[in-house]
Formats: sequence, C-alpha cells, structure tokens
Amino acid sequence: MIRVTGLTKRFDGATAVNSLDFEVERGEVLALVGTSGCGKSTTLRMLNRLIEPDEGRIEIDGRDAREVSPDALRRGIGYVIQGVGLFPHWTVAQNIGTVPRLLRWDRGRVRARVEELLDLFGLEASEYADKYPSELSGGQQQRVGVARAMAAEPAMLLMDEPFGALDPVTRGRLQDEFTAIRQRRGITAILVTHDMDEAFRLADRIAVMDAGRILQIDTPERLLRGPREGFVRQFVGLDDRALRILSLHRVSELSRPAADAPAPAQWVAPGDTLREAASRLIWEAGDSLAVVENGRVTAEIHAADIWRIGARGEA
Repeated sequence: MIRVTGLTKRFDGATAVNSLDFEVERGEVLALVGTSGCGKSTTLRMLNRLIEPDEGRIEIDGRDAREVSPDALRRGIGYVIQGVGLFPHWTVAQNIGTVPRLLRWDRGRVRARVEELLDLFGLEASEYADKYPSELSGGQQQRVGVARAMAAEPAMLLMDEPFGALDPVTRGRLQDEFTAIRQRRGITAILVTHDMDEAFRLADRIAVMDAGRILQIDTPERLLRGPREGFVRQFVGLDDRALRILSLHRVSELSRPAADAPAPAQWVAPGDTLREAASRLIWEAGDSLAVVENGRVTAEIHAADIWRIGARGEA
C-alpha cells in the first residue's frame, strides 16, 4: 500500500530524515517510534506532502505521490493529530463531513456517513451531531477527530500522537476502539508515537527511529525478543520485557478444553491478554483459570503455560 525509498529531508543544512526505506502492506498498522526530534513527524508529513522531501520516492497504492496534486492526495488520506484540531465554529456533524463535502458527496450520503461514524465511535447521533467541540470532553473530541479522518473512507490513515493528550483510561478505551474498527475495516495506517506500550498495543510492526534513520523495523514480539544492541535495546526497555510479551498474546492461544460449567468467581475471557490472566492467577495463587464465554466455562488456561511464554522473554 505504501512504499518509501530513499526518503530524505533537510532543514537549514541539518538532516532531519536520512534515506528511509520501508513498506506498509494493505491493512497493516506501522508505528514509528523514537525520541523527540528523531524524524517521526517529519516522515509522516512528507507522506501527505505537507512537507516536500528533498530526495526519495513515495508510492501510495502503486502510484508516485508526486504525480497527484497535494489537495487530491490529502483528500484520500486521513490525518489525525494530537489535540484533534476540530473547527470550533462547526458542529460535530459539520466537522466529520468536511472531506466528503469537499469531494462533493450529496447531503444524504454525507449525513448517513456522519451517523455511521458516530455510532461506530459510541456517540449517539441525536445527542452529539449538533454539538460544538467546546461542549465535548477531550476523549469525545478525539473520537470526532478520528471519525473525521475516516469520513471519506480513505485508503490510509496517518496518525501523529493521536491519543497522547488523553488520560490513561480514556486513551486505553480509544486505543481499543481504534483496533476493533481498523480490523473490521482493513484500515492501513502509520502511527507516530513516543509511547512504546501504545506501539505494542496498536501496531503490526514497529520502526524504531533515531537521528532520522530507521534502526530496526519488526513485529512487536520479534522486537521485544531480539532488539538490536545500542539505542534500540535501550529504547525498547528490557526490565518488563516478559510482561510486554504476555500483553501481545491472548488467552485463546493457550486455552485447553474443559467441561462445561457455570462461570466461577474468577475467570478470564478468550480475548483477554496473557498478562491479564497472569495477574489474576498471581492474585488467586492458583494453577489454572476458567475461560468463560456467554456465562459458561468453555476452556481453561494453566499458569505453567503462561510462565513458559513469559520465560522466553527473559531468556
């Protein structure tokens, strides 16, 4: 979906982005992580030509981005930034419908799309469509910002610290919503974040950047199990590597068959992470936990299986 070759940008003689090469498959989320000033946001802005590169080539869906006018290119790419950037004098519905109106969708189609997205993000259209941004909480504003980026059904999303200004509880909920939506819709996205936990939670692959270069690009688990020596190893962090690896796996992966029974007091769901299961096992000082769906035990998960996965992270 996205192919970047030799991408370079200099500001006042200093190299901000240094000959980047990477690809993003259709339906994949790639996270760009690194310290402040490493070139993450500059890279993102070159993809939709908010900044023009000095060297290199960007292909989107097989087409050179330079062959498309900047306005037309941006209308086909959703862009989400920290702080949302909603138009304060427009209602929620008007904000979400911005790009569809620019694309000359008819009113009925715009209205239907706005209502669909509000429902998707858990905002009742009858209650929120006519409100102004100042009447919303920070989390609700961020929902509207992501909905606006998705409104015209773009081929890809660019997200620059989209959840960074939110409190941890709201951020976690929005991350879960985004993951569910992007999996259902097959969204291709590039996410810029300084938060490694967010990258592990949302991305299929992670590119660790420093001084304008990509030092390592890999899946979250391979990055945790085999970070390169030096900056990558330091940035990924090894103190809680085992716990992070457990967060990447679901209970369903290690479940064993069990007899049908009513749900006990302590249990986990198939979609819970192994980290959540481990926490409950430690709290209960138990050897196994029931796995419950629709109020009934369907399987069980054993502590020994979980510790085996975590131990591989500590090896």
